[in-house]
Amino acid sequence: MYTTRRVLVGTVIALTFIAVSMNGTRSRVKSMRPTVQLPPLTLAPFTSVELRDGVKAALHYGATQYVTLLKGSPEISRVTVAGAERLLIDKCRDKCPRGYELEVEIVTPAVVGISVSSGGTIESRGSFPRQAEISVAVDNGGTIDARPIPADKITAAVSQGGRILVRPQTAMFATVDNGGMIIYWGDARVTSSTQHGGQVAKGAVADADKPLSDFGAADSCSPKPPKTSRVRSVVID
Repeated sequence: MYTTRRVLVGTVIALTFIAVSMNGTRSRVKSMRPTVQLPPLTLAPFTSVELRDGVKAALHYGATQYVTLLKGSPEISRVTVAGAERLLIDKCRDKCPRGYELEVEIVTPAVVGISVSSGGTIESRGSFPRQAEISVAVDNGGTIDARPIPADKITAAVSQGGRILVRPQTAMFATVDNGGMIIYWGDARVTSSTQHGGQVAKGAVADADKPLSDFGAADSCSPKPPKTSRVRSVVID
């Protein structure tokens, strides 16, 4: 009888553990389901955008400013407006669940700064009014496609890999450090500096309006030069 009681108690404990595990699994799966048709998030005004840790974003021009999650969960990701009107989007608040993805749509009447770090992509789409100045930066991998945003002056920087695609109207100052590339279109005056590998180059006319998806991987916009530790500053007319 004592043995029977021990078996029953063990069975109850095992079933309880399985039930808890299944509930936890259901909760994780539910939290990872794509979030669609959510209303726009309520946020303070912003003039710059920063993506971190693999966020994918589409940037559009619009008179009314808003951010919408197309894929992902607000319970896992973080979308806030920090000081100096900076929209900050983190893929995950803590450790990301396996296979989790975050895709967002950003609509704004003006943007003066765009940055991506630790992977991810922000792709500008549609048409934007001409701006006086904009800064774009990629750190430790990622892509910024700002070709649809015409700006008189562009400051572009890539550090430790990544790529930037831009269309400056008058002037651009571009820096690449430890690999990466900045591709530009148009006849703006360009001052560039590269260190420890990387490239600043004029894009082909035929590629000026090519979809970002057609460029392929982040290192396939144009061939990379041999890696070098030499600092180079040039002005391209």
